[in-house]
Amino acid sequence: MPPLLRGLGFLLILLTSLTVGLMEHRANAEARTRMAQAKAQVNAVAEASGDGRGVDSIAREIRLLRLQLQEEDFADRVFENPWFQLLGALGTALVALSFLYEARAKWPRRNRPERSPPPPA
Repeated sequence: MPPLLRGLGFLLILLTSLTVGLMEHRANAEARTRMAQAKAQVNAVAEASGDGRGVDSIAREIRLLRLQLQEEDFADRVFENPWFQLLGALGTALVALSFLYEARAKWPRRNRPERSPPPPA
């Protein structure tokens, strides 16, 4: 029974991670496109000006940095997702329960001393 619980727990954690990761990846596609366009503009201006220190280049670099600051980190968005938190906690609880169940099965049974009847008064 414990290996089954561990397997189910890890499978739940894995499927939750994949599902939430794909959801966040799709939601972030537009931001990645804007970031790529801004980076291409910065590179084009830097190549055109030669030294890369033109006012336009600096303005585009600042816009690129602002876009990067506005875009949250992918891992942060995944970890903040309520479904990930709930199902991940459930999967972790299943794994922990499997270890507890296995440990409980392996613990030696303590024989409790039988109580002798109280002496007659």
